[in-house]
Amino acid sequence: MIEFRSPVSDQERRRVIRSMFHEGVRFRHFAWRFSMLMALSVCLASLGLMADSPAVIIGAMVIAPLMDPVLGVAASLVMGWPRRGSRQALIVLAGAAGAIALAALISAVLPGDLADPTRELLARTEPNTLDLAVAMAAGTVGAYTLVRREAAGAMAGAAIAVALVPPLATIGVTLQAGRFDMAVGALLLVTANVVGVILSGALTFLFGGFVPGVTLTFGIGQILRGLRWVVLAILLMVFPLQWDGPGILSPPPESTDVGSVVETWAAESLSLVEIINVVLEVDEGSTNIGVVIAGSSEIPSVETLADELSEALNRPVNVELQRVVAATTHATGENQ
Repeated sequence: MIEFRSPVSDQERRRVIRSMFHEGVRFRHFAWRFSMLMALSVCLASLGLMADSPAVIIGAMVIAPLMDPVLGVAASLVMGWPRRGSRQALIVLAGAAGAIALAALISAVLPGDLADPTRELLARTEPNTLDLAVAMAAGTVGAYTLVRREAAGAMAGAAIAVALVPPLATIGVTLQAGRFDMAVGALLLVTANVVGVILSGALTFLFGGFVPGVTLTFGIGQILRGLRWVVLAILLMVFPLQWDGPGILSPPPESTDVGSVVETWAAESLSLVEIINVVLEVDEGSTNIGVVIAGSSEIPSVETLADELSEALNRPVNVELQRVVAATTHATGENQ
């Protein structure tokens, strides 16, 4: 039987395992440190999202500790450790749930106006396959830096690239505001990041010499079965990341120029009207648009405008049209 040889020494492997898996009495200290760093990271990410500050969000990415347990899941897959893998997955889920809850609480205390969301917030609600590719590249870097100590300085870059905490904070902020469509997009981004890191991290551990030769020789079947489920998850992610259907990942109302739609409607109606004001408000998931026009001619069809706005925004809308009657008067002034 062929035995595979590993270029990673047993001492180095033990060091990597100890850095990823915190068991026994060490888990209490890890749990406290993990909780504190997650809380601080979520606070920074939430404030950065609401303030539209990339610098603050980058700070949240750097201190976020969620990358390590995700890579722990990847290592467990190729080492044949289902119990350790489940434990790491529970840490990831607990951290994610706590992040969402804390972000929602911060958003409730310091409410923002999601009728006009920031660019940083919007950027994390419309994921695509490029985000999945970035996550896989970051997972490769993260796993490599763990195996090769001389490359440890690149770990911060990997954490910034994959950015798990900001989209989790986005979920909490958007859920608290009732924007469930945006929350779904952010959740999809988190899922894509996690499965991308797990797959690329597992492959890097496998081909980077982290897995002992005896494990490869006798446990290759179990390893391939674990990787098969991750590959399946990746394939299932591709469809929603590419899909532009209504209700999920459709562009939010704010990304569409409502004013241009109203102006086109007015021009095509052949009515002599002037657009005075257009206001868009999102309240508890309902999109309300107020339009004020001026003119003395017949009011154009409001139903047509509502249909055109609904099609442009890819969701139902409520349109309220107000007309200011235009009148012309003349007066002559004389010197006394």
